[in-house]
Amino acid sequence: MKSIFAILIFIVIGSTSPVLANSSYEYQLYKNHEDYGIVVFPKSSIFNDLDDYLTYLSFDKKDSGKAVMRYGSKNENSTFMMPLNVQNKHLIKKFIIIQILSEKRMLIGVYDPEWGLTLPSTMFQMDTVKKNIPKTLNIFRGRNNKQRQTMSKDEKTLINLSFSSKPKYNIITIYE
Repeated sequence: MKSIFAILIFIVIGSTSPVLANSSYEYQLYKNHEDYGIVVFPKSSIFNDLDDYLTYLSFDKKDSGKAVMRYGSKNENSTFMMPLNVQNKHLIKKFIIIQILSEKRMLIGVYDPEWGLTLPSTMFQMDTVKKNIPKTLNIFRGRNNKQRQTMSKDEKTLINLSFSSKPKYNIITIYE
């Protein structure tokens, strides 16, 4: 009797695991010149406003393929993202994960090897995503990164977000 019960448990566990392992989600990897990435899935749901915004921030499409379930560096959370070999191939250590639920709602995660995988359960709209991606990139860069900080005439700290490796730079100025 115990062996039948054990077999049933393995069948139940085995039948749910392939669902997570064999995702039908395709991801799109965007990468900038600083080796930061943005992974968006499902790729088929990427809408023009999001794609245009990521391009505006000078993120280029680098890779796409089947999303895999991965845990954070501290095994604290898991979500679909690019495979580890793709991450290593593009030398990406820190990245943002965007799961598109609809054109009006997205879930956002942040992967940093030091912090692990952060997955807030809040759904965000595009306007909030546009405000928070530059903030997250600044956190990735660190407070002492001179590339992004300059002083203004009245000695307020300015943050120049230059996301471009192209001749025409996109600079967004934020007052702290």
